[in-house]
Amino acid sequence: MGKTLGRPKSDNPKNKQLKIKMTEQDFNNLEELAKKKNMTKTDIVMRGIELVKSEP
Repeated sequence: MGKTLGRPKSDNPKNKQLKIKMTEQDFNNLEELAKKKNMTKTDIVMRGIELVKSEP
């Protein structure tokens, strides 16, 4: 048999999902910020987590 096709396995796979509810205004703010910063909504949320973790 030959090599298998597909993406290589990651050392730190992203296999957890989070579903949250937010107001339409919060969602619009998130979308606007993501577009302004040229980031994904996920990247914005993950960056927010890191910022909160770094607080004393």
